[in-house]
Amino acid sequence: MFDVNLGDGFILKEVSLDELGQVLDVHYARSFSNRANALANASLRPPSEKLKERRKGMNTYFLRMVLYKNSEVVGWHFGNSSDAETYYMKNSVVLKNFRQQGLYSRMLTAVLEILQQEGFEVVTSLHHPNNPAILIPKLKAGFVITGTQIHERFRFLIELRYYFDPNRRAVLNENIGLVDI
Repeated sequence: MFDVNLGDGFILKEVSLDELGQVLDVHYARSFSNRANALANASLRPPSEKLKERRKGMNTYFLRMVLYKNSEVVGWHFGNSSDAETYYMKNSVVLKNFRQQGLYSRMLTAVLEILQQEGFEVVTSLHHPNNPAILIPKLKAGFVITGTQIHERFRFLIELRYYFDPNRRAVLNENIGLVDI
């Protein structure tokens, strides 16, 4: 387990499943009170050694992080590998009293750095289209919109993807008809 200092007294800490569960028990429902849904409990570069190991074992990788200011919970992120090279950002939140401070962007940067060190090639996420507090920082960080879907519980969602390999991103751009972006 590790910590990432985000500056200004904010620390992003990796936590156990039980610790994350305790945070979610207190804050999850309130953080998503505006949602009308039920509670949701081929690279161009050589693969990293960590990616090779994940491909062998096909073990699911989990990342569970809680953001604190001193000992106060400020937010969290959790997700898991959906395959050996792809990480799915399942849920990220900065609590309401701590928004508009750039914390989500800092947390996103830290999580992406961790995932790159873990050898992931692609990071995916799904979002409500009316969630600019998450969509804008992700687009600024280099995520691209790669699709939409209708989910029976969460309704209309936008899929975002982040590619660590710039050549792989360039191939995507070319495949969708864009060059020199």
